Amino acid sequence: MSETTSAKRLIIPVHDNSEFFSDNADYAIIDLDAPTIERIKALSAAVRDLKVYKVSEFDNDCDFMTVDWDSEPDNGKVALKEFEGMMECNTLNVTDDDFFWSGYYKHSDIRWETDMIRLAVLDEQDVHDARETREDSGDNEYNLHGSGHGKAP
Repeated sequence: MSETTSAKRLIIPVHDNSEFFSDNADYAIIDLDAPTIERIKALSAAVRDLKVYKVSEFDNDCDFMTVDWDSEPDNGKVALKEFEGMMECNTLNVTDDDFFWSGYYKHSDIRWETDMIRLAVLDEQDVHDARETREDSGDNEYNLHGSGHGKAP
C-alpha cells in the first residue's frame, strides 16, 4: 500500500511558441489533490513500462495568471492577477520522470506549455512556487515590465 500524499500547489511559468503574441499568460497555478498526484505517478510508471516518451490526457486543472506589475511583490515574488484570455485543448503530459501541461490559446494556433516539473516535487511538503522575484525580472522604475533595457540616469 502506498503512503498517502497530501495536496500540492504548483505555480509554474507558461511559455508559448509565438514571438509576436502579447495577450499571453505568464504562470499557471495548479492545485493537485491526492488522487491526481497518484494518477501522475501511475502514468509515469506506465511510460516507463511501455517505453514511450510521454502519455497525455485532457486536463483543465490550470488557472492561468499574468504578472501584476502594479502590485507590490508577494513574499518577494512577482504578484499575479487573473489571466483574461481563454485556453483550449489543455493536456497533462507525463514522461518517465517529469510532467507538464500544454494547450492552445483559444481561437488561435499559438501553443503554450508550462515548465516541466520533476516527479520528486510531488513528494515535497511546500508549495512549488517558480515565480521570479522582482530583482530577477529586472523590473524597476527605469525598466518597466522586465525588458532589461532601462538604466538609471
